[in-house]
Amino acid sequence: MGKPLKPGYQVSRKEFIAYSIFFLGQNLLWGFAGYIETFLTDIGLAATTAAAILIIPKLWDAVNDVIFGYILDRHMFKNGEKFMPWVRIGTAAIGITTVALFAIPASMSDTGKVVWFLIAYILFDAFYTVLDAPAFAVTTVMTSDVTERTSVIAGGKLWSMVGGVLATVLIPMIRPKLGWLTACIVFIAVSVVLMLPMLFTVKERHTATTLAAENPKLKDMLRYLKHNKYLLVVLLAMFLFGLTSVEQKMAIYMGRICLGQENAATLIAAGVAVSVIVISAIIPALSKRWDKFDIMVVGLAFAIVMDVVTYFVGYSNIIGALVMIMLKCTGLGFWQVIIYMLIADTVEYGMYKSGTRAAGITFSLQTFVSKLRNGVMGSVILFSLSMVGFVSGENTVQPAGVADGVWGLFCLFPAVGFAIALGLLLKFYKLKTKDVQIMSAYNNGEISKAEAEAALAEKFGPAGER
Repeated sequence: MGKPLKPGYQVSRKEFIAYSIFFLGQNLLWGFAGYIETFLTDIGLAATTAAAILIIPKLWDAVNDVIFGYILDRHMFKNGEKFMPWVRIGTAAIGITTVALFAIPASMSDTGKVVWFLIAYILFDAFYTVLDAPAFAVTTVMTSDVTERTSVIAGGKLWSMVGGVLATVLIPMIRPKLGWLTACIVFIAVSVVLMLPMLFTVKERHTATTLAAENPKLKDMLRYLKHNKYLLVVLLAMFLFGLTSVEQKMAIYMGRICLGQENAATLIAAGVAVSVIVISAIIPALSKRWDKFDIMVVGLAFAIVMDVVTYFVGYSNIIGALVMIMLKCTGLGFWQVIIYMLIADTVEYGMYKSGTRAAGITFSLQTFVSKLRNGVMGSVILFSLSMVGFVSGENTVQPAGVADGVWGLFCLFPAVGFAIALGLLLKFYKLKTKDVQIMSAYNNGEISKAEAEAALAEKFGPAGER
């Protein structure tokens, strides 16, 4: 199996590396796809038209993601795996559908562009769900140790941050030279190569207890969701936070409009990179001393303050602006690593309370929320740009006042989202790491129901029937 990460751990070092590098590749791909708003306006679609058509596929998401979550939880492949075969299918298809998104000819009529985009995006969206949801869900069966799972998720999210940052840094440098389609092909080819090792390395470790709970009927899934209030809280917070986390999507607009050249977006991304990657890397060490939820709360509170301060500092001094951007983006590092740990924790809570293990529907809903927030956020950005006077076209000179409006969106949107998400979690989310470890031990048959309830019943009530 290979040498484990630490004595007593179940995941081998080879698995850990392959899992982490998978997300480097995936986020290079996702990072490129994240520029779809800029691409649509570059090929001549009005910002309001682009905003409107980005919303339409989200109606498909509401059906596609939930159906796939149901299939994911109900189906076990003949080789005894539940999640990894789906990851392999998704990886095979996602590259082709991503390239299709950026192959729309600028010379085509607006109607043709809209039809092409909708078909390509719906296919891209469907296969991204097939790829993404099981890639996260598999962490719940890679190991039953919550601390080890935290390390695995943190590793994946750290390298996903690296992938996202590399995309943000490199795209403004490469895209003007190669064009949208050629640059897309190059990025997607690299991303798929990085994703391949996980497909043949990661192992699923199902215990007899979890296997008995991993083939839920529809009524069991509904009971799981009904009793899993913390999952719903985390998903709502994720949506509200992500809706206003505009730093990556606005990097090119910031470079072009506020700093005078598209390549300047690289400087912005570099500032974000230093902050996010450093924070992501130290979270596992911090989690050994403090509860991960408390770490996230402190990080988000600091980021809210820095968002507001950064707005008033302004962008006229490039060095000062970059330093403030680094400080304000610390919250992204805390959030984007820890929130996925919280979702994995809700799988254990849901099984503890309902007797059903529904990791598939859990992470399909997470994927749905991620895609919904990105689609809605893209539309919100485009509508907001149009309100501050933004004019579409790759080389268009923007009217006076647009630069100040873009800076305000870049700084103050995140502060609002952080504040709302933080208030929601503080009010309604009560799971701590030590609680989840007890739930995991009970869910995996390592301790009895009486032992689990002795530690948890006062705070969370009795365990569900199985």
